[in-house]
Amino acid sequence: MQGAAGSNLLRARLDVTDASSIDAVFEEAASRFGAIDVVVNNAGVGLGGPLEAIELSQWREHFEVNLMGVVAVCRVAVAHMRPRRAGLIINVSSAAGRVGLPFLSPYNAGKFAVEGLTESLHFELKPHGVRVKLVEPGGVRSKFTHPWVKHVAYEREARAVQETMERGQERSARPEAAAKTIFAAANDSSDRLRYRASNAAALLALHAMLPETAWRALVRQGFGLSSARAARKELPR
Repeated sequence: MQGAAGSNLLRARLDVTDASSIDAVFEEAASRFGAIDVVVNNAGVGLGGPLEAIELSQWREHFEVNLMGVVAVCRVAVAHMRPRRAGLIINVSSAAGRVGLPFLSPYNAGKFAVEGLTESLHFELKPHGVRVKLVEPGGVRSKFTHPWVKHVAYEREARAVQETMERGQERSARPEAAAKTIFAAANDSSDRLRYRASNAAALLALHAMLPETAWRALVRQGFGLSSARAARKELPR
């Protein structure tokens, strides 16, 4: 389906969990434009809550999109780019791909994996002329949400984290901030690997500067989490 820009725009449905869908869209794009120059992996889903309450099937579904979807698209992209010895893959990670946050273990795990995947590909693909980059947004004001799984034993603290995240999203940068960083990365011919967007730069700089104990205390305070002693007193009988 063509958009307002006619032959300069191809709009197609791509499901990162469907290999045939990925193949078809890449073939159509290569046929229309002659080559695949830049691929941006931005598809993702959220999932939050206590690990104890999240079913293994939910973990698998989450990873199927947030990790395996990235892998699947990268494989096809590389197959198009390597023979030409040219091309750029940009994987959109998150500040949550660098620092762990409470009650976001599936999302953290997936984004940490994308970080490692991309850093590995940086070395693997460079001799073949294919570059990879990571964009790490912080908070972004969008319709992206984390479906929340509940467990009575964690209710107070999980609710505090969820409410803190919702308030933070309302004050976050608009999606254009992340889009500008992606555009800048796509037009940067250097060997740079990581680009931080929205408030990620300040957050990750603070994380790098503080000792681990101070960082963890800051996270607990920021999300309204109890100390270990207080949490023991609040455990359900």
